[in-house]
Amino acid sequence: MSPAGKGSDPGELSPEEREEFRKRASDLGRKLDEAKARREVPEAARARGESYGQAMKIAVELVVGVAVGGFIGWTLDGQLGTRPWLLVLFVILGFGAGLSNIVRTARRMQAEAEPLQRAAKPAQADDDES
Repeated sequence: MSPAGKGSDPGELSPEEREEFRKRASDLGRKLDEAKARREVPEAARARGESYGQAMKIAVELVVGVAVGGFIGWTLDGQLGTRPWLLVLFVILGFGAGLSNIVRTARRMQAEAEPLQRAAKPAQADDDES
């Protein structure tokens, strides 16, 4: 800050101080831009992450279907006294339900990918293959 004894307003910046402030602000802006550039995820990594997420979703759907079917069968067996028949039946039904969810998800993913596959250019033949 400029000295108050020179007759200027104590809250006012001198031209040198303003230039110093602008320099620090531009340095800070440059550093922020560099940090953002380092933080951005490349498209290939993002696609890979989405694929892993889909794979985990499919695996969890199958496991949850079996677990829920097993729980329902175990509960009904305890109340009806039919151990282990309803447990076995509902585990099989849970597996079937989980598998049908997986097939439905795979069909949806295939339908979403089909326009992209059609739009892709066909691979060009090598000179040796002609």
